[in-house]
Amino acid sequence: LSAIQVHDICCFIADAVHAGGIRRAAMIAFFDRWDQEMLFCKQGNWWETNPQRGRANNSAVFVRGEVTYDEFLLFWDIVRDNMTGEPGIYWTYDPDILANPCVEIALHCHQFCNLTTINAMTVRNQADLNMRAIMAARLGTLQAGYTNFDYLRPSWAEMTRRESLLGVSITGIGARRICHLDLRQAAAAAVAENRRMAAKMGIPPAARVTCIKPEGTGSLLLGTPSGIHSWHSPHYIRCLRVGRTEPIHDYLWEKVPGLMEACVESPEERSILRVPIAASGGYFRTEERALDLLARVNHYYNNWVVPGHISGINTHNISCTVDVREHEWDRVGEWMWANRLSYNGLAVMPYYGGTHRQLPFVTCTEDDYKEGLSHLHRIDLTEIVETEDNTNVSESVACAGGTCELF
Repeated sequence: LSAIQVHDICCFIADAVHAGGIRRAAMIAFFDRWDQEMLFCKQGNWWETNPQRGRANNSAVFVRGEVTYDEFLLFWDIVRDNMTGEPGIYWTYDPDILANPCVEIALHCHQFCNLTTINAMTVRNQADLNMRAIMAARLGTLQAGYTNFDYLRPSWAEMTRRESLLGVSITGIGARRICHLDLRQAAAAAVAENRRMAAKMGIPPAARVTCIKPEGTGSLLLGTPSGIHSWHSPHYIRCLRVGRTEPIHDYLWEKVPGLMEACVESPEERSILRVPIAASGGYFRTEERALDLLARVNHYYNNWVVPGHISGINTHNISCTVDVREHEWDRVGEWMWANRLSYNGLAVMPYYGGTHRQLPFVTCTEDDYKEGLSHLHRIDLTEIVETEDNTNVSESVACAGGTCELF
């Protein structure tokens, strides 16, 4: 089988991993950087001819020391011309050591990481940030002690125990509440707490401790900009997918039809709930240059991720999507090459969304926000009652019922 055939098979399998009618699989495909079929598999109207490919992020593997400047620029032109944000670029010292789908964690094969998050929007001072780093590391270290994966091959437990990875992340960075604080001091506090807890528990200290996750879900719960990113705009719409088999689906269409629309990718399976959000100060995507965001990536990588790196050929990473305006592509490409030691992988998207449909964030006016907010007040979740079990066994979560699709 060719790489693209294996890729498509995996994407079709991902369609079978559902819970509540919603796809629960997360995948990334790493491939040789000059594999032509993989390079261009999301070009043109791919969402119509090969919609299954939307189930995975695709990134070309660049082995450090083996890529020339001219090769990089040639690849950069392909990324720009694809207009999809893909393929991504992933730098590694070893092609067998790669990452999770959001690329913030450096992973060996058959390995897990223990993730926690600090909410930067409510940090009061340096001592508060340090304490949050300590508590996040403590929670992650406790979780690192749970490695009896009886439902997986022994290699999963062996590899996970060997490095006992942590992923202490920060969200809400774009709100500018901690930009004046000492990140290295907080990272050192997290590392020290991990060592203390690991010694008490009799497990190895973490090989890598700090990262920045994309924080898409956490930011919704906490009301923050996601991870390293700025707010989308002063007012915007957050598009959320709702499965048609979920009890809340029909309720929302009945109560707030003005906030609902059919999902263009799979209208027979799900709809889109459009939630209005107002930012509370800080950086805005609509006002920020791509190079400004990249400077923030550089700062947090060197002052948060690197101080939390203890061992391993690859560090953890900052998960980040960079929106690039038409006139910025050349300068962003130059930055990506010149600063390639300050990241493992970054995603880049055309500023206006490229060829993706129904993006998660859509700018709106203040009037649109107020109009949407008036609809939200009609929702009373206590009115929703699930009268029957709509679970489809073929769509149950991968590890349910004593089975697992990880081998």
